[in-house]
Amino acid sequence: MTTDKPVIKYDRRKATAEVVPREGISIIWFIPFIALIFGGWLGVKALSEQGVFITIEFENGSGIVPKKTEVRYKGLVTGMVSKVVPSDDLQSVIAEVEMSKSFADYLTQDTQFWLVSADISLQGVSGLDTLLSGSYINILPDTDKKAKSQDHFVALNEAPQLDMTTPGLHLTLKSAVLGSISEDSPITFKQIPIGYVTGYHYAEDSQDININIFIEQDYAHLIKENSLFWNTSGVQVTASISAGVKINSGSLGSILGGGIAVDTLSYQEKRPSAKNGQTFPLHADFQSAEMGHEIELTLDWNSGVNHNAAILFQGLTIGAIESFSKIDPKSRKITAKAKVNPRVVPYLTDKSQFYLVTPRVDLTGISDAQTLITGAYISIQPSLEGEQTNQFTVFNTKPPYRYTEPGLHLIIESNDRHSLQVGSNIYFKQLVIGSVQAVDTVDAEQHLIHIHIKEEYQHYITSTSHFYNNSGFKVKANLLGVDVEAQSLQSILTGGISVVNLEKAEVGNKNSDDRTVEKSVVNGDKFSLFANKKLAQQRTRFTLTISAKEKINENTRILHRGEEIGSIHHIEIAGEHSKLYLGLLPEYESILKEGTQFWLAKPSLNLSGTTDTDALLGGAYITFNLNEKSTKPKTDFVLLTVPPAKFSSAAGLQLSLVTGSANVATPGSSISYRGVVVGQVDNITLDKKADKVRVNITIDEEHASLIRQDTRFYNASGLMLSGGLGDFIVKTESIDAILRGGISFYNPDTDNSNQPKAAVKELDSFELFEHFEQAKNAGLAISIHFNDFTGLKETTKVIYQEQEIGAVTRLIFNEDEVGVTALVLLNDKGAKFAKQGTQFWVVQPEIGLVGSKNVASLLEGAFISMLPSNIAKNQQTAFEALALPPTVKQRPYGLNIKLIAKRLGSVRIGNPVLYRQVKVGEVIGIDLSPTADTVDVFINIAGVMLL
Repeated sequence: MTTDKPVIKYDRRKATAEVVPREGISIIWFIPFIALIFGGWLGVKALSEQGVFITIEFENGSGIVPKKTEVRYKGLVTGMVSKVVPSDDLQSVIAEVEMSKSFADYLTQDTQFWLVSADISLQGVSGLDTLLSGSYINILPDTDKKAKSQDHFVALNEAPQLDMTTPGLHLTLKSAVLGSISEDSPITFKQIPIGYVTGYHYAEDSQDININIFIEQDYAHLIKENSLFWNTSGVQVTASISAGVKINSGSLGSILGGGIAVDTLSYQEKRPSAKNGQTFPLHADFQSAEMGHEIELTLDWNSGVNHNAAILFQGLTIGAIESFSKIDPKSRKITAKAKVNPRVVPYLTDKSQFYLVTPRVDLTGISDAQTLITGAYISIQPSLEGEQTNQFTVFNTKPPYRYTEPGLHLIIESNDRHSLQVGSNIYFKQLVIGSVQAVDTVDAEQHLIHIHIKEEYQHYITSTSHFYNNSGFKVKANLLGVDVEAQSLQSILTGGISVVNLEKAEVGNKNSDDRTVEKSVVNGDKFSLFANKKLAQQRTRFTLTISAKEKINENTRILHRGEEIGSIHHIEIAGEHSKLYLGLLPEYESILKEGTQFWLAKPSLNLSGTTDTDALLGGAYITFNLNEKSTKPKTDFVLLTVPPAKFSSAAGLQLSLVTGSANVATPGSSISYRGVVVGQVDNITLDKKADKVRVNITIDEEHASLIRQDTRFYNASGLMLSGGLGDFIVKTESIDAILRGGISFYNPDTDNSNQPKAAVKELDSFELFEHFEQAKNAGLAISIHFNDFTGLKETTKVIYQEQEIGAVTRLIFNEDEVGVTALVLLNDKGAKFAKQGTQFWVVQPEIGLVGSKNVASLLEGAFISMLPSNIAKNQQTAFEALALPPTVKQRPYGLNIKLIAKRLGSVRIGNPVLYRQVKVGEVIGIDLSPTADTVDVFINIAGVMLL
């Protein structure tokens, strides 16, 4: 179709227009037509896609918004809320929902709806996605095609429990209490979440709480038929003295909201995987889960065991008492149900023994003190022998080990139980190697002590081993002192037995009770129990015979040079004689030979003094004289009651010491040199002609060369106090010498040591000085006369260049002359100055404004100073003291200079000589000139300053 356009013609004179009509339909009319067709298509499409309308009844409409709240299935939108109206009775709200047509076949009477909103609880956060999109309705469709369709539903208040058709593992746990477990509480395997709690209910018939749980399909294979479930809710705190405080917990979620853990322990046997619907017990904690084997224990009426009392083995908890099933007053027995670790089941035989461990407090100490706080517990001695059983009797005390127990089982015989008790330790060099298992009392003086030595220490026990009691602490006191013996604090409190063995060099002693060789020890062997370590070490045996009239006791000592080397172990009286059985240290076995003489030294005290200080202080003892020529062994001797004469052939150097009193030593007292014992006192006799006492001594042969002609012996007994306020000295040879007496000697230093000395002969005599200082200063006696004796006294020292070379021993006053004569004893160093020309004078301490002198002697008092002669002349022993100190004009060293001054001024002896304010010398003397008109000042310049 064409349209003619109008033609406009212009006339200059007259314009005209011609209208030509258009032909056909305008294109604008196609627009409504197209819209009509599209609208019709949309209507048809809407009708074809229209869903199914249903209604869902909720308790309230919180979170439900029309045209916004969706219905979802596994995250997919399957419907939309179109409107929400209250119910006719106003008790609920009705939500009209348009569901997808594809879900029309699943909307049956078993279809379930519930509202999902954000929920924050102790178990965690659920519905987190609704915080942004808002709440939505979840649907659980019914897949049963035979079910009846339905368009009205009542929504659930919460998500429904999973049914058995849900892929995974569905189990039931039984528990007496629910605790903090709730729905959705996590199930963990080695702290990996593998499932959750789906619900719980109370079963009245069993009075248990059945907890339904779901294990995800990926982890279902981890659950075995013997897997253990336990509650990990909250925090578990266990505390003990030995292990401290332990805090066990699961994840943070299980701490706050409860949780359950599951595991199959490594020691459990392998079982098939669990199946749907299987039931498991839920234990309170891991310890309860681990203790899964039930046993029955029968206890005495007064056992004192409480609920949850632990069952321990070697300090490890292997079980606990769960309940008391029977209390019988007639039989006075209590039956308890306990659970133990399944790992110990193989050891639960009729040979196994359970026993009660309780604290025991008595005078010997405290045993099992930890139970004072933790309470009594039960221990076990397991055994693989016998038949399996689950019923046991609990002993009140620990039963002894059976001989089948690894280690060494011995019996120790004793006539006194002391404080030994079951559980007391056995020590070897303070190492615990075993324990006392039982004590059988045969009669009042016979006890059988059953002991067990641990397997790793049984090689310490041989046939030569000696056992001795070290229970508590032993105090032995006499005038010699107090002897306290204790093995350890534990043995003081609980008692104990120690073992001492022969040294290798001592094995094979002929006189030893242990025979010549060591024998192997087997279970059941018997040993004797010695009262103490000393008796146990005295292995060499011999006997002495003495009249029964002589009173002598067990434990009487055998002394050699003041040292105890043995003692009496046992005494038997037969008629008029007493048989003494003695023990001797093995190293002294050589004295047991023919010719050896033993005698009893007894204390005696009278007005003239003591005859034996050692016996007085420590009680009677036995000593001996040795016959060096004899070599024939002997073990049976007669005990003498008086000291015998010493053999003339006895070894060593025999000397005689002359003294005025017999109280310096006793027979057997030691002779020492610089603290080393080199001899002993043999006997003491009275020399009536000389009115002196002779102390006869023997110096050991190997030390005889120490004795010289100038050797000085002195009394080393007791204490020597000397000095004054400025120099107070306490000297003694030894504590032993203080108490029992002793003699020592001093060899002076001599300048002629290279010259031959006269040899000391057998039985030579020496003077015995009263003390060391007297012996040391016994060099040369001289006399000095003083006109002015101010400050002089006995013990005043003689000093030369600040060294003590002697002392005043006596002051003699003579009526015929002025002053006093001092008897001075110069020591070995000062004796060489006793020559003609030597000058002595008294020095007094001075304090003044112009200077002080001899300040050091303020405390001690005056002393005698000396200026030796420069010319070697004959020895002189009598001297006249100077009234004033002599003038020192020169010294044998340095530069000596004499200065002349009109007057002395403030110059004093000892003043320094300065050069450029540096000391180069000192004033050594001051004197008037011969004409007395000037003063001579003598100075000495140090030799090094002359360079």
